[in-house]
Amino acid sequence: MQKKFSPTLILDGLAGAGLIAFTILFSSLLRKWYSRWGATAEETGRRLPGDEFVPHPRSELTMAITIQAPPEKVWPWFLQLGCQRGGWYSYDLLDNGGIPSANRILPEYQHLNVGDQVKATPDGSFGFPVAALQANRALSLAGTMNTKTGQAAEPGDPTLEAYFSGDQTFYLEPVGEKDTRLIFRMRNDWNPTFFNNLIFGSVVEPISFVMGRKMLLTLKRRNEAALNEEKK
Repeated sequence: MQKKFSPTLILDGLAGAGLIAFTILFSSLLRKWYSRWGATAEETGRRLPGDEFVPHPRSELTMAITIQAPPEKVWPWFLQLGCQRGGWYSYDLLDNGGIPSANRILPEYQHLNVGDQVKATPDGSFGFPVAALQANRALSLAGTMNTKTGQAAEPGDPTLEAYFSGDQTFYLEPVGEKDTRLIFRMRNDWNPTFFNNLIFGSVVEPISFVMGRKMLLTLKRRNEAALNEEKK
């Protein structure tokens, strides 16, 4: 049976694709803005858990948003992150096979451990390893791949000739008693060929910004809506 997408989901995906194209096209002009979207100078310069997995990044984004909910209410949304789980809370047509991301906490997906794979594709053929996890505080999806062999490698291994290292860290910091500062950091490193610099620096980075920004905004909206429902 052919999958049917709602008009809202299609329009949302088209808007996301348009923003991606625009950001890629003007990335050289926009990078200073998008590489620190929503983040303060202190947050941008701060060392975060997960930085150690990509010790010498060629690309780094630090984005942040304030959610009007305490960290323990925000954290469950990250435990269910990923395809075939709660989704990525971004442009679902582009990164979740057209399946709407969860708009509530899903009890069956509230278990995540270091070493698990968070699926990044709808068919589950590729995923991000859970490299570090601290309840109600930080989740790092990180790993290094030897791109010649396709095998996992140690981050910062000087013997690697062809590699890609990536880290996505979600850091929750309490603000007062009721709010959470959500900081998202993405760090990537690769062997610097012309092709790699073009793809990872000029294409992957702008895409990550557009998708990451949408994720933060969606998480804020859904988390605050869920908390308001609880209070009724």
